[in-house]
Amino acid sequence: MTFDFSTTLLLNYTLLLARSAGFVVFLPLPGLRGFPAPARIVLAALLTGLAGPLALGIPDARVILDNPAAIWLLAQMMLAEAALGVGLGAAVALLLEAFGLAAQILGFQAGYSYVNMIDPTTQVDASILNVMVALLSSLLFFAFDLHLHLLRAWFASLAEWPLGSFSTRPIDALRMIQLGGVVFTTAVRLSFPVIALLLLIDLTLGLLNQINGRLQLLTLAFPAKIIGAVALLYPLLLTAPRLFHDLSERAYEVVWGLVQR
Repeated sequence: MTFDFSTTLLLNYTLLLARSAGFVVFLPLPGLRGFPAPARIVLAALLTGLAGPLALGIPDARVILDNPAAIWLLAQMMLAEAALGVGLGAAVALLLEAFGLAAQILGFQAGYSYVNMIDPTTQVDASILNVMVALLSSLLFFAFDLHLHLLRAWFASLAEWPLGSFSTRPIDALRMIQLGGVVFTTAVRLSFPVIALLLLIDLTLGLLNQINGRLQLLTLAFPAKIIGAVALLYPLLLTAPRLFHDLSERAYEVVWGLVQR
């Protein structure tokens, strides 16, 4: 069997496409989830073509294709490349999920889940609070230039991990799990003051209703919760950029931990 440069080039571009596809699947760009599947495929192909001249991969395809277990080696390398791309995209996607989780907790407790609308980022029904917080996190994503840092990390991975050389490490999975814990902690920190206020409203109205049963104050619990949540959300939103910045630093520690050897 004869091998030429085109075979080696095809193998390198196949591995690069696997890394690009894994990266695009979890790419946290606002509105990308609403794109049809062919648009994502085209985006992955364009990213592959753009980064192709910078990718330093396998110098000779004969090293792999002459091996009796060539199909298994190719499958292993493609899965490893896809895992690297997924890790880079998922680490930053968790950053935006912190605010979505906080909005979900607040919306259910304050009663905002009774009214739904179409979320422009996901094209699904969501409460008004979820939509507002999703748009806020998208604005902060671009305000902090996180899309540029993410692309810089992805291109840096081509130099740190040449095509076919990446291998998953236990430390990477541990960092991702720790980032998930930080995301949950951030969501709780953002929603806990409002939840505490709503609990105080329930306790106060319940106590007054027990003192005088004729008042029927429990019927005021629903509007009181909505008004109280709106009043407390304003000072909490002022702290959102700081929380977003702190969480983005943790997310990019995971990203650069994947990129660096």
